[in-house]
Amino acid sequence: MLTHYYYRDLTESLRMVLLTVLPFYDVLVHLYFCEVVLIDGIRFRMDSDELSDIQSRLYKMIPKQTQDIIATAIFLVALPVGFLINIFFVMPLWYPVFGEAWWTRVSFFLFLAFNVYMNWYKMLKIGPSGLSPELPNVVKAGFRYCHSCHANAPPRAYHCPVCDVCCFRRDHHCSFGAVCVGHFNQRYFVAAVGNLFILMIPLFSYTWEFAWTRIEGGFSLGRSWQIFLPHLALLARVISLYQFCCIVFCASNFTVLLFVSYLLFAQLFCIWNGQTRMEYLLEVHAYQLGLLDNLRQCLGSRWPLIFISPFITSPLPSDGMSFVTREIKELNDPKYL
Repeated sequence: MLTHYYYRDLTESLRMVLLTVLPFYDVLVHLYFCEVVLIDGIRFRMDSDELSDIQSRLYKMIPKQTQDIIATAIFLVALPVGFLINIFFVMPLWYPVFGEAWWTRVSFFLFLAFNVYMNWYKMLKIGPSGLSPELPNVVKAGFRYCHSCHANAPPRAYHCPVCDVCCFRRDHHCSFGAVCVGHFNQRYFVAAVGNLFILMIPLFSYTWEFAWTRIEGGFSLGRSWQIFLPHLALLARVISLYQFCCIVFCASNFTVLLFVSYLLFAQLFCIWNGQTRMEYLLEVHAYQLGLLDNLRQCLGSRWPLIFISPFITSPLPSDGMSFVTREIKELNDPKYL
């Protein structure tokens, strides 16, 4: 018979493990069937409320849509594998593995990659509406009743058909985490995309040059079709299967760079206009406050620092339930008084 240990003061690190490390089968089995979690040889037993809350949050974090499952798998599996191929297979063409020049570059790349995944984690953990949003029971001015989730939705909140809930200042649904990007987690999404964009520029440049070194004769306009149409070159036996794989890997890096560039541009475009993606589609322009105020509204008062670390606080000027409009800002501006 298992000896039960009661620890009500679980540390934040333990909760983080329980809430985020979904692939570990043993933890989930103990949570759902035994109500006992075995970590590092120590048994933790939680009361029914704690257990129910963790089970509920775990269930919500698991992607359910096919698109979300595929996208999350790409982000958690394909991107790390591609990163390892880049640093251990491509970069050694110029910098010996574990050499000083290699470590200098890889250390910077690891810093960027760490920021990408920590921002992703924070984006999931906090969510678009914060950790514990409290909506009023009565409809306030500017609020509207959502018939889908049966709640009073504040201004700029929209219902997500995938998450099946209204999200504060909803921007869009992010399939790479099966979570909506909104008021409280947009800074983490923007920071993750920004760090990934910076990371992909040098990685793609390495793979581009690497792919050309695999082509017999090197770079030339006459051989460029082998890069842009590798499947035809393979069928014509102009390139080998190994060369084909090198070209496909280069194309994959380029695809990631293009997609991340689009995501970053889309975010900056909406921030510039004081809009979310939803408001852009609905042509809402009431919250255009100017570039600096728009940045503070979306990314917080310390927005330049969010790209350095997801653990740097950047307080938002709004609680997600009320927002300054352009009309209110102009009324309070001394030059209009």
